[in-house]
Amino acid sequence: MDHELPVVISASRRTDLVGCYPDYLIEKLKAYPPEKVHTIVIWTKNPCNMIHHQALREVLSQYAQVYVHLTITGLGGSVLEPGIPPWERVVEMIPELVQLVKGPERILWRFDPIIAAEDCTGQIENFSLFPAMEERIRKHGITTCRTSWAAPYKKVVRRMQKNGFTLRTYSYENQAAQAQQLEEVANSLGMKIYYCSIDGFERSRCIDGALLTELHPQGLTCSLKRAKGQRAQCGCTESIDIGWYSLKCTYGCLYCYAEPHIAGK
Repeated sequence: MDHELPVVISASRRTDLVGCYPDYLIEKLKAYPPEKVHTIVIWTKNPCNMIHHQALREVLSQYAQVYVHLTITGLGGSVLEPGIPPWERVVEMIPELVQLVKGPERILWRFDPIIAAEDCTGQIENFSLFPAMEERIRKHGITTCRTSWAAPYKKVVRRMQKNGFTLRTYSYENQAAQAQQLEEVANSLGMKIYYCSIDGFERSRCIDGALLTELHPQGLTCSLKRAKGQRAQCGCTESIDIGWYSLKCTYGCLYCYAEPHIAGK
């Protein structure tokens, strides 16, 4: 980390601190006072606490810039995401979120992951939901979407099988065909699609120091160095992640790669 520059705080790739651990997030931020922080990057599937948790809202308002990765897969409330609100409800929160972060350019929509799973009753999937979701989200001024396909990690496959589901896998050809359809829909509404750490696709940056510098209200610069310890296809720049996998999300998403597989459970 380039210590002469204000730092970028990631909260958090590892767990949804806003949705599940707002008080922990408040306490953790005490170690990173606003004058030392360039941007707080929030990753969440449920931004309700950013809006209605008064203490968290007040703390976040002290920082010069908050940038949000808002994950909306379309599967909220389903068996795959039982603890997440329906996507329509999350979209309804966007206007207040835009006000909080001072502009839609500081919100990125994560349609992530694209997933299809089958059980004895049929298939559950979210790819077909993209056009309707994008139209609603784009109306709020959000112009960037990032996506990837559910990875068949062994622990994920086992967990889904234990719950009666078979996870569909996607070849590169499948991914390329779906990507073309996504981009056609997105382009028609003025939205840009990026892909997160997918082999065969252009490398992108979920945490993008150049973009965060461009958006910063005071024009402050942050590190542009590539982050260490990320996947080969990850182009992210440096940040300090303040979450941890031991802080398990309470959402119960069956496809979650962060949730450990425990034998016999």
